[in-house]
Amino acid sequence: MRRTPLASERIQMIDPTTGIKVIQLTSYPSPSVQLGYDWPSITPEGRVILCSQRWLQRNAPWDIWRVDADGLNLFQLTERDDEAEAGSYDGHNRPNAKLSLDGRTLYVLWNGDPNLYAVDVETGAMDRLASLERFCPEGVTFQHVQVAPASNRLYIVLRWPRIATIRVDLATGAAEELDLDGFLWAIAPSARRIILMRNAEIPKREMPDYFSFARAGGQRTMWSMDEDGGDARFLCPWVFAHATVLGDSMRLQGCGIPPERCVIVAEEGKEPERIVQGPYFWHSGASYDGEWIVTDTNWPDCGLQLVHVPTRHVRTLCHPGASLEHADFGHPHPGLSRDGRIAVFHSDRTGVSQVYVAHVSDEFRESVKAGVLDRPRDKWI
Repeated sequence: MRRTPLASERIQMIDPTTGIKVIQLTSYPSPSVQLGYDWPSITPEGRVILCSQRWLQRNAPWDIWRVDADGLNLFQLTERDDEAEAGSYDGHNRPNAKLSLDGRTLYVLWNGDPNLYAVDVETGAMDRLASLERFCPEGVTFQHVQVAPASNRLYIVLRWPRIATIRVDLATGAAEELDLDGFLWAIAPSARRIILMRNAEIPKREMPDYFSFARAGGQRTMWSMDEDGGDARFLCPWVFAHATVLGDSMRLQGCGIPPERCVIVAEEGKEPERIVQGPYFWHSGASYDGEWIVTDTNWPDCGLQLVHVPTRHVRTLCHPGASLEHADFGHPHPGLSRDGRIAVFHSDRTGVSQVYVAHVSDEFRESVKAGVLDRPRDKWI
């Protein structure tokens, strides 16, 4: 594997409607996607972490890459082996990876491998942090991994052959299984609390590579708990289509369940609140300070929307041109850098999913705060 930056694949463009600078970071004709939108996948220095299939085959393995937000210094971080991975084409079998808060380390899980690895973002050097073998056999698949920076821990959710939550102490590598009455959803980064969904743990036995959030005998609800699963506090009913933590806070933000056409913020002791309304908002990610939210839209596609939480103003950021088809590749799934100045998303506008960034200028941010309208019919609640 090459340990030198590869030639740039960037394609620079200006959104013709909004004037925002957009850069296509990847152009090789195999699918590429950014990491999950629930946690920053851009380092504080502006390096974007992404996954890309290695060769042109439906079940080709996935590698992790980094690239500067200007599209330069494309660098391959991982290359596990040359074996094809069954079921990897839909994207669900790519590595589960989360970036450390300082942007120096990636915590990575590969389906089928009962070990947790740390990958150096600068060099690609990889170390095994912990063995999970006593909790799961070879062939395991993972739902997600969550970073708890305040306590220097990781929380790992197993998806198959059983549902379980494993906690790893990053200082010692010690791993333990937690008995939680619910599905681990997220971490409140500095509050030393975890967020769980209750009434949601039903695996589809006939589809072992799929996890269903179907209800289990009652309405889905969201709770916060201490890191051991105690001191349970009710947060809100499940009112979202998709939701993440609002930055470094105990609040949840997300898009309303259809036919709702809004972004909702929920916190303990209050009714969930619709902060903006407009098109159907679909998937949303937040800046780490909780000031900004970016969301894609559907039915119809109105482009990515940038929401300023304090003023409750929203404005179209750019138009991804994604197909919005059922496959994961067709959903932009936008996320934000920690400071909210870079939005990252993927789009299959070229026929193959590629990773893009939109650079949010100070002028544009100020226009959102001021309530500039893109069209006469736009309005705020």
